[in-house]
Amino acid sequence: MKKLYKQFNHLKIDMNMDPMEVSTLEKERIKRNVMKENKKKHLTRSFVAAVVFLVASSISIGYAFPTFAANIPVIGNIFGLFVDDEKYVFEKHDEYSTSIGTTQESNDVEVTVTDAVYDGENITIAYTIKSEKKLGERPILDGEITADEFENRYEHSGFDKHYIVKKINDKEYAVLYIYELIKGPKPEKVQITFQGNKIVDLNNGNNAIAGDWSFEFTLAKLASETKVFEKGSIITEAEGTEVIVREITETPVSTTLKISELVDMASIAKEEEEWRGVLIEYKVSDDLGNVYNIVHHRGTGHSTDFGDLSGNQARITTNRFDERATSIMITPVVGIYKMKDSDGALELIKEPYAIEPIIVPIK
Repeated sequence: MKKLYKQFNHLKIDMNMDPMEVSTLEKERIKRNVMKENKKKHLTRSFVAAVVFLVASSISIGYAFPTFAANIPVIGNIFGLFVDDEKYVFEKHDEYSTSIGTTQESNDVEVTVTDAVYDGENITIAYTIKSEKKLGERPILDGEITADEFENRYEHSGFDKHYIVKKINDKEYAVLYIYELIKGPKPEKVQITFQGNKIVDLNNGNNAIAGDWSFEFTLAKLASETKVFEKGSIITEAEGTEVIVREITETPVSTTLKISELVDMASIAKEEEEWRGVLIEYKVSDDLGNVYNIVHHRGTGHSTDFGDLSGNQARITTNRFDERATSIMITPVVGIYKMKDSDGALELIKEPYAIEPIIVPIK
């Protein structure tokens, strides 16, 4: 350690220089990588002191040595930046993610894939977008995930996509890309190709920048345990509505519930001539009072186009439940819609209403 301090003492540093601001993203990367190492092995006092010194010094030394700052590798994950988002279900992802740290630049837009997780139910990719160009409020890489191991089963259907975007500053954004494996193979290991040809603002589809970004990496599937419930044993019913929980899958980073919905459109919509649609949303809590964020695959939904009886297969992904909880409550919330205009926009006929919660034992 003394040798390390001697080396720092020989550095020629202008002590009158102004501190340089370190972005929230960089602070998070440094902190999470230190914490990740801490979980793998015990840190000595000397190592901790060195880390603290280097983190503190990076605020000012980076200004005096721009080459050194530019060469800091983009490592660590960015999941922790999204903890306040209502779709944040990634509490354990930092412990189980695979570090990628690969950057591609095209048309003056830099995309860096930092981490990825594959738990058999979802592939979640964390990446950043950086550019001097105006990218909008919620830019994403409009990309596709392919793998030979998927046998082209997800090429046209059987999957769903979700994005969570956080603006770091005017030039940099963090993105979580959630690729849900709804119906298809779930191999033990996948050689992923993640590529896209444009950056698109989700808030303004006309704001797009063409380019070519491509990433390849291998992911191993995390362990999982699935419990299939006896047919019709975990159910709730109301007038014109039946909701059944079919199975629950737990992995180290997530819990996924598969749900069957059956809606009697004639009974619930009370409409014979005009088009009506029904969407069922869900609230998830446990017997300790914890409320959980969810990522919801809605399936096809329900409408009078399907006739009187409309079936649907939905899916809820949330984080792992509190270890002390013995049961969870899934509360369906039913919304009935009509066409607002000729463009297909929908509006509620009345306020959505909750039906009796489903109690799912987890112990």
